[in-house]
Amino acid sequence: MSPSATPHMVELPNSIHQLPTGSKALRRTNGQRWIELTLGVKRSADLPDLSDLDKKLPKDRKYMTRDQLANSYGSDPKAIKSIEDFAKAHKLVVTRNEPAAARLGIAGTVDDVSDAFGVTLFDYSHPHLGDFHARTGPVHVPPEVGDAITGVFGLNNHRVLRRSRHQASSAKPDFASSVRHWFIPTELAGIYDFPKVDASKQCIGLLEFGGGVETPDVAAYFAKIGVPAPDVAVVAVDGVSTDPSGDPESTGEVMLDVDVAGALGGGAKIATYFSTFDEKGLVDCLAKVVSDSVNDPSVVSISWGWDENQDFNNSGVIWSPAAIDHCNHSFLAAAHLGITFCVSTGDDGSEAQMQDGRAHVNYPATCPYVLAVGGTTLHARANAKKQVQVTETVWNDGPGSGTGGGVSDITPVPSWQQGIVPKSINPKHFAGRAIPDVAANADPATGYLTMSGGKLGIVGGTSASAPLWASLIARINAANGARSGNFNALLYSKFGPAGVLRDITVGNNDTDGLLGGQYKAGPGWDACTGWGAPDGAKLLGALQGGPTS
Repeated sequence: MSPSATPHMVELPNSIHQLPTGSKALRRTNGQRWIELTLGVKRSADLPDLSDLDKKLPKDRKYMTRDQLANSYGSDPKAIKSIEDFAKAHKLVVTRNEPAAARLGIAGTVDDVSDAFGVTLFDYSHPHLGDFHARTGPVHVPPEVGDAITGVFGLNNHRVLRRSRHQASSAKPDFASSVRHWFIPTELAGIYDFPKVDASKQCIGLLEFGGGVETPDVAAYFAKIGVPAPDVAVVAVDGVSTDPSGDPESTGEVMLDVDVAGALGGGAKIATYFSTFDEKGLVDCLAKVVSDSVNDPSVVSISWGWDENQDFNNSGVIWSPAAIDHCNHSFLAAAHLGITFCVSTGDDGSEAQMQDGRAHVNYPATCPYVLAVGGTTLHARANAKKQVQVTETVWNDGPGSGTGGGVSDITPVPSWQQGIVPKSINPKHFAGRAIPDVAANADPATGYLTMSGGKLGIVGGTSASAPLWASLIARINAANGARSGNFNALLYSKFGPAGVLRDITVGNNDTDGLLGGQYKAGPGWDACTGWGAPDGAKLLGALQGGPTS
């Protein structure tokens, strides 16, 4: 029991937290510092699984409304009341209540928070993560709220989300060259046969954890590529900074997302949700999407993640089990609203740069309620007859530059993947959720023209393939007049085996060469590119109930 926990307190399940290896304690956190937390709240009823939706085509699906989600499966009113009483007794302030997302915000001084949750906070420094505050061990609470609270987020504010925008070169893009390997994003709509449709009534959500939108660059970029600039809404979750000059590197990532989604989204509105890069930030950002009836995105892209927990590895950043559980429930809630989440699998191959002789995959790509998007190397050339010939392989440019993919060691294999995907190649050979589900061009050598900081550049990464897929889904939703939602079960049972996507059969994602290339491409599903790259027309036909379905 923590020194701050009293004997009558009970341990909150799944709240154990490990410090990232290499963390150095600097001092006890200032007791008078103000701190804001997010609490996961017990729902009035458990969210149902997706089995009632899984086998149905979009036009036959009946999704929940936000009111139905809140009223039938939102925060339990008794739980809210007990938490409010608990907060008042410990001099804490309730700052927000979002029943649909089962989320409650509370705030107070570090001393009062520590007393309430039986923890001791220290300030730490880490060579890669910088300075942060954290506690170790579990959270303890009084018995009267032991069942009401499902997670406490914000007691640790170290980074659990990262992404890397891969610059092809510092050279200025040469538009005059007769041979170029990079793409203006709009060109990929033709190569991947995106449906030609007006998607202006759709909204694509982009989750961002740093940086901001460079409005002048948005105007300049879309004028350059000859596409009307999208309507971009900026949503600052819990009042975080969205100043693009405050974090130029992250801003480059944001602009990649906006440029790709704006160029390929068929006129869809874009909503950028900004939050912090810690557990609380992801919890809060997902909650905002679930409750956002104003922008109401039908598809959301996330190009951020980090290596998931594994019992044999303590060298990375450690997610608390409660955070993964809460976020998984948020993704499930979003699926019940008909929202498709496209999540990049990362750019560090099947080792995720851990280089410990084991395979690693990123969360939240391993969540079963998201469409995990991997990366390819795409070459398109016109032959003598002016026909475009396409060659596409697994993206693997060596260490730190290749598509993520593999098998989870903590998330069990979903029913729709059973008998199709292999077990983990790691010791114990866990039967886990395998990723990716799909893929698209991601190699920076065959990258995307984007603009940030007033400069055009060529960038790549699964950070680009995820918003590409989100744009395709937005167009399909517009053409279908129905939300695709989570269609993973249809993808694995029907669409994938029927060849609806462009199968990628060459390459592997062993970027460091430490795993013997055990995850390699081949006919059908593989742990490098999933079922393959888009064939937009075929996928639309399948989701409409064409012959392949």
